[in-house]
Amino acid sequence: MKHRIFLIALLVITAFTSKAQINVQFVPEIYGRNISGLFNCQFINAGARRQATLTISVSERNAGLIAMIRVPEFVIAPGSSPLPVTVARSAAIQIADNRLGRLAKQSNMFPEGDYDYCFELTFTGSDLGPQEQCFSYALAPFADLNLIDPYDGESNCNKRPLFTWQPLIPAVPGSYYQLVLAEIKNGQSATEAINYNLPLINQQNITTPLLTYPSIVRDLETGKKYAWQVSAYKDQTVLNRSEIWEFTVSCTDSIKKKVDTESFREIDDLSRGNFYISTGHIKFAIVNSYEQQPLNYEIVPVDAPEKKIKHLPKVKLEPGKNFIDLDISALGSFKNDKYYLMNISLRNGVVKSLRFVYKNEE
Repeated sequence: MKHRIFLIALLVITAFTSKAQINVQFVPEIYGRNISGLFNCQFINAGARRQATLTISVSERNAGLIAMIRVPEFVIAPGSSPLPVTVARSAAIQIADNRLGRLAKQSNMFPEGDYDYCFELTFTGSDLGPQEQCFSYALAPFADLNLIDPYDGESNCNKRPLFTWQPLIPAVPGSYYQLVLAEIKNGQSATEAINYNLPLINQQNITTPLLTYPSIVRDLETGKKYAWQVSAYKDQTVLNRSEIWEFTVSCTDSIKKKVDTESFREIDDLSRGNFYISTGHIKFAIVNSYEQQPLNYEIVPVDAPEKKIKHLPKVKLEPGKNFIDLDISALGSFKNDKYYLMNISLRNGVVKSLRFVYKNEE
C-alpha cells in the first residue's frame, strides 16, 4: 500500500514538473524604454527543456498597440536563461502606424506614456498551452544628467574638489552612479581624454549625486586640465550619461592670495563649537553645489535672537567653492565684545551656524 501511495505521489510530482510554468523576467524601467531593450528578458524554467516561439507586444493605454515582435523557435533550457542573441536577430518587428509608433520607429525609443509589455510563449512539440506574462510601467523620459561642480571651463586652485551633479530623474531603485576623471593631455579634447586616457578616478557604486575627492587618489596638479563625466546605471546597463566637462587647476596668484585665503575659515569647522573673532569683517568659505544664487543668511545677537541685524550686505554665491568677506564695519549695529550668531540657510534645507565675537578695531 505504501509503495502504491509513493508511486502515485511520484507520478503527480512528475506530471506537475513536466507542465511547470516558465516564468518571464523583464525590468520595464530599464529595458522598456526602447525597442532593442525588449529582447533583454530572462526565462525561469523549473521543468524540462522546451522549444517555443515568443511574441512580444507593446501597448500604450491611450494609443493602443505600438509594437509587435515575433521571435522564431528557440530552446528554453532548465534553470535561468536569456533570449539567445542569434534568435533575437532573426525576429520580425512590426511598428504600428500611429503617432507613438511613428515616433518609436524614428528614434527606436518609446515616447512618454503608460505601457504594457506582454510576453507570450507558444510551445512546439508539447501539450502545453500558450503562456503570457505582462508588465506595466508609466514611462517618463530621463531628465538630463547635469553636472554642477566643478563648473565647465572654470579655473580654480582646489586640488581635491568636491564633485556634484543632479540626481537621476525619474529615480530608478537599485541604480548607481559612476564618475570618471581623466587628465587632458596636450592636443586632446575632453572627450578624447575620457575615452582614451587612464582615469585618475573611476569610482562606481556611488549612491548619492556627489563624490568627495577619494583619499587614496593623488592631488590634482597646478596648470593641468581635467575632464570628468558621470553615468547612471543599473545591472551593468547605462541609464543616462552626462556631458563631459573640463576644468583647470590654476594657482597663478597663489603667492599674492596666500595670506588672504588662509584667513578664510571653513564654515563646517566653525559650526563645531568654535567661534570667530571679527574686527569688522567675517571671512569664511562655503561650497555652493547649485547655480549662482544669493547667500541666504541672517545675523542675530546670541543673547537676543529675536533682534535680527538689518541692512546686511548682499552676497551672490557662484557655483563651487566661495570665499566670502562680509564687511559689517559700517553697519553700526555691532557692539564691542558681544557675541553674535550667523545662520546660513542652504538650498538643500541645511542650516549652518557661525558664532563670532565682535571686536572694535583699536
